[in-house]
Amino acid sequence: MRYAERLAILHAVDRGMIREESPAAIAEAALRPLRDLLGVPRAIVNLFDLETGEVEWLAAIGRQRIHVGPGVRYPIALMGDLEALRRGEPQIIDTPSLPPSSHKDALLASGVRSYMAVPMIVGERLIGALSFGGESSTFPPEQVEIAREVATQLAIAIAQARLHEQVKRQAEEMELRVSERTAQLEAANRELESFSYSVSHDLRAPLRAIDGYGRMLEEDYAAKLDAEGLRLLAVIRKNSLRMGVLIDDLLEFSRLGRKTLARSAVDMAALARDAWTELGASSVAQLTIGALPSANGDPALLRQVWINLLSNALKYSARQPSPRIEVAGERSGADLVYRVSDNGAGFDMRYYDKLFRVFQRLHREDEFPGTGVGLAIVQRIITRHGGRVWAEAEVGKGAKFSFALPAPSFL
Repeated sequence: MRYAERLAILHAVDRGMIREESPAAIAEAALRPLRDLLGVPRAIVNLFDLETGEVEWLAAIGRQRIHVGPGVRYPIALMGDLEALRRGEPQIIDTPSLPPSSHKDALLASGVRSYMAVPMIVGERLIGALSFGGESSTFPPEQVEIAREVATQLAIAIAQARLHEQVKRQAEEMELRVSERTAQLEAANRELESFSYSVSHDLRAPLRAIDGYGRMLEEDYAAKLDAEGLRLLAVIRKNSLRMGVLIDDLLEFSRLGRKTLARSAVDMAALARDAWTELGASSVAQLTIGALPSANGDPALLRQVWINLLSNALKYSARQPSPRIEVAGERSGADLVYRVSDNGAGFDMRYYDKLFRVFQRLHREDEFPGTGVGLAIVQRIITRHGGRVWAEAEVGKGAKFSFALPAPSFL
């Protein structure tokens, strides 16, 4: 049960990061269950201001109330040895041994005679500490391990949230100072993509361990497990594999922001046929590809657009008695417009705004598998080509995905 509670806290932090919540909201969501799991009366997420030598509360919870947001500041010396924290070493602080100060008096008045500060580090940079304590001066190993896990995840989430907030602020300022702020916004986006790429790589090692140990357990101890144990083991392995796919998709999405376009003339009909050969060779779906105008763009990236759109149509029409997919295109003014239509499940247009977002899905995983990254990749590729993507659908009556690219001058 305690392990399930730990996972729930980490999941709450991850969910806040994916939803792009504020650092304070992410800290608040984790703090109350963490305090209860640690069995302490007081827990605080602290952010460090190394230039001023001060600490500021991001969120704090005591016996009676919770504080969220800035406002409470105190000397960084109350966190113990700063260099040791930089090395990732938790610090235990004996409150009565602190020099006289109003901060010491407040700690003693709230019943905190001893507390631990667990460093929050991102990319070798110390950004803060998770502190907790009470009357006891003993911190059991399991308690420290839980605090370390949460502090590590909070550090990643807070750093990610800060980057999102930075991008958002710069976007709001662009209307007033477009030329000056554009370069800063692009730099922040590159930093955000680089951070996602780094986080994705860092997640691979523990994921490999989970799947590896799960496989060994399955191979060596399957006979000793009952049916429920085998089922739970299968769930663990299935979800580790799913996490691997999510990481791969996240890496691919991140790479698209950095890849230089290698433009050339592209036979879009041939590209669509090649994509279908890769995807639908064994499919019962009927595919019709009309005459498509040639485009100017990166052939490898545009091939990925066709693969994602056709695989999407194939997946959502597969349950129809006679699945049909149609590819069409034409020139419309200064644009080349391409369409992929199917007679599949469709979707509710009320949720259209979620369609091209990363990890957003309009159907349950048990209905149609997927990670929710494919359409976000399509949008990013087409946007980088100077085009746009849109869709039309009706529940149970299929969907039509369209994209437009600027017509090249030679057409």
